[in-house]
Amino acid sequence: SLSMNANASEFIPGSSRQSPDLAPAEEGTGGDSSQSIEYVGVMFERIETPADEMKSERSQQPQVRAQQYPAGSYRGRGSRGGRGSSSRGRRGGRQGSFGGSQFGKKASAYAIDCEMIEVYMPDGNLQRAVVSIGVVDVSMEVILYARVRKPANSVVVNDTFVKTAGGLSADYDKGLSIFSARELIQRLVQEGAIMVGWQIDNDLKALGMDKVVPAQQIVDLTTKFMTANGHKCKLIEAYRTVFRRNFAAHNAGDDAKVTMELYHYWNEAAKGKIVKIDLNFYCITWHYFKLSSTGLSRGDVLWQFLRPRTNDREVVLEEDDGKNAYKLKFRQKADRDAYMLLIKRRLEENNIHPQGKPQRVAGGRGTEMNFGFFRSHLYEIVR
Repeated sequence: SLSMNANASEFIPGSSRQSPDLAPAEEGTGGDSSQSIEYVGVMFERIETPADEMKSERSQQPQVRAQQYPAGSYRGRGSRGGRGSSSRGRRGGRQGSFGGSQFGKKASAYAIDCEMIEVYMPDGNLQRAVVSIGVVDVSMEVILYARVRKPANSVVVNDTFVKTAGGLSADYDKGLSIFSARELIQRLVQEGAIMVGWQIDNDLKALGMDKVVPAQQIVDLTTKFMTANGHKCKLIEAYRTVFRRNFAAHNAGDDAKVTMELYHYWNEAAKGKIVKIDLNFYCITWHYFKLSSTGLSRGDVLWQFLRPRTNDREVVLEEDDGKNAYKLKFRQKADRDAYMLLIKRRLEENNIHPQGKPQRVAGGRGTEMNFGFFRSHLYEIVR
């Protein structure tokens, strides 16, 4: 064990900036790292109470760069709104101006969402199969929410997401046939309706309708709500940023409602313009491992001390180069703070403490802490 002392006031992140030489450009987020990376965090600086964390989280809410209603007041046309998820509204909103790709044109619109699993088909091909579908109209009424039977004689390969996030049981041989779901969508398309979705190309492909719906009748909201650097984001991230509230459920019906609320906002409040959303990754990189005197491997240290409680990609993304840098990118600062409290407890239980105080590096743009056997590096990536 190490004979290092650390005072309790030195444990938990505040904010600062970090060194770009330890934070490579975000893969998949694009942009030059020198322009797109900002850094934040002081490792183990002070302990925040739950009340402090709630105040801090509210004060650091990302901003929407588009015309919007006062926080919490906009619910979408005809929607009463509600805590945690959208609610069915009155039926009076059908004749508003919903233009899809032709802004201002009067047309009906329907949000669709599908939950999918991966299956092996009888011919040996691996494909996605729809197991539930939600369809919501412009007045926030659920037109359809139903289970969908998987293809006959197919073998389930991966259903983790729908069981954990979607809450579906593993009986995939019950529900509507895929043909019934297609028939409804086909009828709506033939009537000239706009089909709205979040990554709707995936839904239409899984339904076998990606070549059926005309492009001018499709609105993919992932291209309407973009990060500051012009990248796509998650449905929950766009919703949370625009409406300043979360939605708890994740099933096809509720996701279709949320999608329709965002469509209303984009079409009415933002007037068809791209909504720019400020989002960040709150990162910590563990590096500079010196373990020869410990009898532990790098894998042992990651598993015993540095692993997060969850590998849910909705919360944190892991990147490990297998040699030096082990990077965690949290979608929310509060989740990184909670992770660091967990690491504090694990290290203290093994008598591992910081050597000295946090060091500002790269001209004050970053914060690094030396734990003897390894070092930590906190920073923030602008997405």
